[in-house]
Amino acid sequence: MHCEHKVTQTPCSLITRSTELRTRAEGGFCLDSFEAEVKRSWFTLRESLRAATKGGKLWTPAIVALGENWVRILSGERSVELRPRRLIWTTPNSFRITGIGNGPRFQRSHLRFKSPERAAQAASIVRGNSSVIEERLLPVEEFPVQVRFLISAGYVVLQLYIFLFRLIVAAIILVFSGEFGPFGFAVGIVLVIVYFGLFFWSVFVKLRRRTQGWLRFEGKSIAVRTPDSWAAIFPRTMEWRSSTVFILRGPGTKLEISLPNSQNAIQITSRMKALHPDIREMPVS
Repeated sequence: MHCEHKVTQTPCSLITRSTELRTRAEGGFCLDSFEAEVKRSWFTLRESLRAATKGGKLWTPAIVALGENWVRILSGERSVELRPRRLIWTTPNSFRITGIGNGPRFQRSHLRFKSPERAAQAASIVRGNSSVIEERLLPVEEFPVQVRFLISAGYVVLQLYIFLFRLIVAAIILVFSGEFGPFGFAVGIVLVIVYFGLFFWSVFVKLRRRTQGWLRFEGKSIAVRTPDSWAAIFPRTMEWRSSTVFILRGPGTKLEISLPNSQNAIQITSRMKALHPDIREMPVS
């Protein structure tokens, strides 16, 4: 059998850890390895602050080694070995793999590859184990729409929870900046003002505007996405304002959807009723 170990342009920490893979291969295991990225599972305090203010790096480089009934993932964050039981596709070039790790505990890792072809090649090796259950990508259909997020009671409650979390982050920023004396504390106050200013502008100004978006049907789920946000919808009522505009209401959700033409309105209505037969449709009064 052919055993492959390929590592190119890999960080030094992964090159050091890759010696573990060579050891496994020399021990008689047939081994295929792939360069990929793994979604991070934790952040340090400094990285959490950076993620809250600038956006953190969610994915980290990794080496994925596949053997007979086992998967090992080596990254700068950690090393994970598991016996795969389920493979769930999330995009054409990424999937989530779950299985039993050391002991009876279940573990999961979200992997992203450079191309759909590399992801399919890795998945085919994992599927070689007959006990692995594969969940393929669900069919996706999107309709271009104009979206306006409307204020609802559920939305206000959700933003209050987010606001409390941001208060904690702001307190951490002030404590950290206070370590650098009065000047650092003053800079921290400015950062907190900007931090909350952007939050209130995004919640109560930016999201209230009508913007280009897409109504997305994926399997049995419905979502609205815009260039800046993504919201899952569990619709209960469709209130038509005109032949191409309706208000969509659900738990914590109230949206105004504007469609380009009446043909789209017919298609979306039929899709909504097929997925949610109990949805209440209110015609134009």
